[in-house]
Amino acid sequence: MSLYTPGDNQGSFIIDADISYIYGEPLQQTGGGHSSQSLEVEILVDEVQLKLQHTVKVNSTSNELDFPLHSLAPRSQPYSVTLKATRSTGGRVYTATTQVYRLPERTDGGSVTKVDSLYGGLLVQNKTSSSSKWSSLLPYSFYVSWDGWLEKSLSNVQKFKDQGYNIIHIVPNAGLANQAFNFTELNLFLDKCDEIGLWVMYDMRWTYKNLTSVREQVNMLKTRKSMLLWYTGDEPDGQGDPLNATKITYDLIKSLDPWHPVSLCLNCYNFYYEEYSSGADIILSDVYPIAVNTSWSVVYDTACNTTYGCCGCDDCEGTLDDISVRLDRFTEYQSWIGSAPKPLWGVPMAFGNESFWTRYPTADEEVSMTMLSVNHNAKGIVMWDYPTSVELAQVTSELSRVLADEEVAGFLLGAPTVALRAIGQQNMDVAGWRVGARMLVSILALQTPAWDSSVTIALPEGARGVSKVLWGSGEWRVVGGQLVKKGGRGLETDLVIVEFEGGH
Repeated sequence: MSLYTPGDNQGSFIIDADISYIYGEPLQQTGGGHSSQSLEVEILVDEVQLKLQHTVKVNSTSNELDFPLHSLAPRSQPYSVTLKATRSTGGRVYTATTQVYRLPERTDGGSVTKVDSLYGGLLVQNKTSSSSKWSSLLPYSFYVSWDGWLEKSLSNVQKFKDQGYNIIHIVPNAGLANQAFNFTELNLFLDKCDEIGLWVMYDMRWTYKNLTSVREQVNMLKTRKSMLLWYTGDEPDGQGDPLNATKITYDLIKSLDPWHPVSLCLNCYNFYYEEYSSGADIILSDVYPIAVNTSWSVVYDTACNTTYGCCGCDDCEGTLDDISVRLDRFTEYQSWIGSAPKPLWGVPMAFGNESFWTRYPTADEEVSMTMLSVNHNAKGIVMWDYPTSVELAQVTSELSRVLADEEVAGFLLGAPTVALRAIGQQNMDVAGWRVGARMLVSILALQTPAWDSSVTIALPEGARGVSKVLWGSGEWRVVGGQLVKKGGRGLETDLVIVEFEGGH
């Protein structure tokens, strides 16, 4: 976890010992190959003389090593951790460092948000009901216009929550002198969020480089029971913000409020990813590929290519696959720079009839963009923007009842995302999450024409049947250990739970 609290008795370190051809230190070949090698690992939490020992296989990942927390007295500063790994055959010693937080109990009524470093999800307590239970939260919501909608009526807060969205990302008003909010009105809004249990993603896009303003806003809001996380740079790469701007603000926020993660949204295919991403715990990706000309800019009347031009979707082809390619790239970038994996969130397009985009997405396209993000390991969805079209408001409200459900979050945030292969029809994207004897399977047919071929999806051994249909046609069946279906409509999305032998 990104942090531990006094009520936690045990934590765990995650050790990745995978082989990289891009980053790291040389690993000499020995008899039997890399897969037969192991590393003797020693972990030291220096200040408390906590010493742990473990053995991990070379080229393995997600090795968990439990450790007791009783010797780490709660405090605001993190503890320094050093790892030393020695090959079982002797020789080179590999080292790594990290930090572990065990924070004091909050006495000001404010919330705490933990980030799961293994699966990328958020864990929260329901402060509205004074619950001490930690629950997984899969954020599903919109960026919401403050001066365009929320500010107009306090009742809009309840209306938004009633649609099924579990967080709200409020977009500040750049037209104000402080480029943020009328804080008198905002605090009434936040009182309502506290009352009804609507989590807040607080946006400082216009002010995050003004450290005096950041300090004032964080200190004003950090004790809110509805505070979920901070949001600093909105497309800092596309704006060409100073490369160290996000990290400077990140360090300030962490010094003021270590209880909540920091997020930002990157717009470019790869423009100083390492520098900008260093200023956040969570990275959002906003790829808008619907009804856009990716080769010629209708706004600037110029060509768009790999080095020049802005067409509203950087290095895009103008297909749904742009979304999955970008998320996969961001995952690769994190490994290339030697960084621990950071959770990624998707920002599906929910607007249109403006600048580069000639129309709104259809309902099917909206669901496809969301689930394609989820299939490629997005652990949160925040669409741009609300209010949206009637059609999109309806379908996203329906989908919120599925994705915000505790059962679904248990899969998506409680297991690794595993890509599954569909045979018999091109352009399908399938992923699964297995917990115990059950697997959640998300199936997307990304082609637009209807299709009549038979499709099979290979499953792990022991699959015995579909136990629940959460979204879609309900026509998938388990036959011979595979999911099977004949025919379907274009842009069809199905979400099902498969039972395995030994399940109930």
